[in-house]
Amino acid sequence: MTIDIDTPNSPGWWLAKLDKKRVGRLKRLNLLHSYHIGNPPLPTNVETARESFREFLKTARTNYADVLVGSVAERITVRDIRTALSGEDVDDEAQRIWKENGLDVEFADVIENMLALGDSFMMVGKDSDSDELIVTGEDPRQVVTIHNPVKQSEIRAASKTFHDPDEEKDYIFLFIKGQWDEESGAFGPAMRYVASRKSKGSPRGPLFSKNAWSWDAEFGGAAGEPLPHSLVPVVRFRNRRGVGEFEPHLDLLNRINDTVYQRMVITLYQAFKQRVVHMDEDEEEDAEDGADAEKQPTLDDVLTSDPGSWIQLPKDAKIWESTQADLNGILSAIKDDVKQLAAVTRRPLSILAPDNQSATGASFTREGLTFATEDKMTRAAQALRDLFYLIFLTLEDTERADRSKIIIGWMPTERHSLSDMYSAVAQAQGSMAKKTIWREILQKTPEEIRQLTSELADEMLLAEDLNAPANTA
Repeated sequence: MTIDIDTPNSPGWWLAKLDKKRVGRLKRLNLLHSYHIGNPPLPTNVETARESFREFLKTARTNYADVLVGSVAERITVRDIRTALSGEDVDDEAQRIWKENGLDVEFADVIENMLALGDSFMMVGKDSDSDELIVTGEDPRQVVTIHNPVKQSEIRAASKTFHDPDEEKDYIFLFIKGQWDEESGAFGPAMRYVASRKSKGSPRGPLFSKNAWSWDAEFGGAAGEPLPHSLVPVVRFRNRRGVGEFEPHLDLLNRINDTVYQRMVITLYQAFKQRVVHMDEDEEEDAEDGADAEKQPTLDDVLTSDPGSWIQLPKDAKIWESTQADLNGILSAIKDDVKQLAAVTRRPLSILAPDNQSATGASFTREGLTFATEDKMTRAAQALRDLFYLIFLTLEDTERADRSKIIIGWMPTERHSLSDMYSAVAQAQGSMAKKTIWREILQKTPEEIRQLTSELADEMLLAEDLNAPANTA
């Protein structure tokens, strides 16, 4: 059955609009993804080159993009989650949801995609069979959202497009925000629609067409299915300005790869000494015209590298030898480009090119990385608050569904040595509570703090038993 895409604000209309936006972003996102996984465009145009030369070109690429992303992503770790119900303590239910859905790994992938591709998403739903909560990280090449232009945090519609190889079907999950109801004075439920088609998969991925797709009857057909709340169950994690960490610096990354390629070519073909034999042309012609011309040895025969051989050259022949190519200028240019990359991305040079630095310079670059990480944590914290708000709405947990009271606790962006931490502990004794010292200075997780609290209570009870006066009765 043909899907109606012409009626404004109809499910088909939203579906076509979302897919157009998704397809329009694919070229850019695929390019950024190729840089991130270490497979950027080759340094030169080799469309007609042999495979052996293509393999040679691949060795000229250095994956700085992954370093730029990983240096920040590795410092972003959620420590605890608090809600209106838990107050200042860790919310056990929120922590249980986090662990049961494997969000330590899912969230790490989401942050990595956010930093590499500019956007990333998480989705909240329920399993259709078991009714269990499902929270997943989503690839921005599959998920796309349309926002209120006035209030960007409000998502009007979202879709996820993917292929199921087991069922041999393409799916598009469409979510539309609930509409305002004048009679009740509240928003109605958000709706979910699912379109599908039979397919064996395509390298280009699923592409929407109103004639090839139809509403899936298993998921409510054209009528769709209501959600237990009025919001689109998708949260966008957006990087600064919506671009990847290395996206503004693709030209610089290409320049580094091109310079490395040129150095490799020089090393392969010109770095070693070359020898040339100067001969008189008339003498060479006379030798070829003679009766014994066929018996005359060629230069390939006489210029051998055998250490025990004698070399016999024609009379008056001269040998010229080139000097070895100097690569210091090219190597220096590469180092300068890497320094520029460290400067424009505010990353410590030691991450991109390990080397000794002055203490002051190292301190400044470390501060730049810390500030950049804190900026990403601030952006991710807002998205995580929206995520848990959606989770509690989906579970119909009204007590915890207070967005303003959901607090995300982060592990510190810097890791200190044990000697530095315990030196700080000694200075903080008497001015800070034990749990605060454990959390802020010793950087303990909520589980470790619970264990320390239990062990401390056991020690106090044991001390009381040991110090109690003996019963002499």
